[in-house]
Amino acid sequence: MQTTVNLWEELCRDLESSRSVLSREKHHLAAKKFKETAAQVFRSGSRRHCDALEIAGDVCLATGYFPDAAADFEEGLARNLEAGYLAAAARVATKLALLFDHQDDVETARKYYSQALELFESEHDHAQHSMLLSNLAGLERRAGDFKAAEADYFKAINVAVGLHGEVHPEVALVCNNLGVAYTEAGDWIRAENLHLRALGIREQVFGAMNPEVAQSLANLAVLHHSSGNLKKAERYYEAALKTYAATRKPDDPEMESVRANLENLKSRNP
Repeated sequence: MQTTVNLWEELCRDLESSRSVLSREKHHLAAKKFKETAAQVFRSGSRRHCDALEIAGDVCLATGYFPDAAADFEEGLARNLEAGYLAAAARVATKLALLFDHQDDVETARKYYSQALELFESEHDHAQHSMLLSNLAGLERRAGDFKAAEADYFKAINVAVGLHGEVHPEVALVCNNLGVAYTEAGDWIRAENLHLRALGIREQVFGAMNPEVAQSLANLAVLHHSSGNLKKAERYYEAALKTYAATRKPDDPEMESVRANLENLKSRNP
């Protein structure tokens, strides 16, 4: 008689075998079969059943079947909550937040980001807090709620510093994101301070010739371009291109964007 462990391993092997065929439709059908078989074999609401729903959602998401992915994740979230598997529920809520964020469904994504944060907090797990808060802030920024976004960005920075210290890529990333938000809002001084902070951290962590450093230089260029300090913007654009060129090909999309901005600046300021 097979144990549940053996049955689970067999189901997983069957799923992987089905996915070896390079067809998104067949991947989708394999995920559906995997989920349905798991529901027959394992007790409803068991860990294996919850895991099967999440895995099926992952496959649907990867193959572009977003409504099916959302349905699998939502059922998996509900089952995990009912069974008290809060760590798994937090993970699935995060996936739902990212999925609806990607689809620009602001209110649904906001709901799941908030739920994920609460669930991780209940498990005393703060490893994801900074990035979740930063993503939530980005969502709020796109929705036009700048005050809420600003507050969540600052929370994210404080959490990242508390977890990792002042000099860490996660701190730099959130500072960068808030700097972009301030640039969009026309708050040049705060934007520059945050981009310089991100730049300093990235140079310390990655060295001078790194794409993360180039991103900070490019953002400083955009800031000065937007504020009318064109000479300074030109220097930062050129520094960003030089830094990108150390690791990227000339047709890299980020380099092309910086190059286009620099050409636009020069055409308007011959």
